[in-house]
Amino acid sequence: MNMVSKIAKPPVAPSVGALLAEARLARGYSLDDVAETTGLTVAEVAALENDADFDASRIRRTASVLGILEKICDAPR
Repeated sequence: MNMVSKIAKPPVAPSVGALLAEARLARGYSLDDVAETTGLTVAEVAALENDADFDASRIRRTASVLGILEKICDAPR
């Protein structure tokens, strides 16, 4: 075994988008469900989940609807 293989790799934290998508799926919500509840478009919700949109107010609104606002606010940046 070489030295490189003995180095512990830190766990990779999921992205904000991944957390939103995971929470949505865990609750059985469709993109349409979240869009309707948040007042966003399906495209906007999808962009958040794909880490293509970093608008803080949209992230907070979506995280709040999904019940993970505290988890998102505590996520490393």
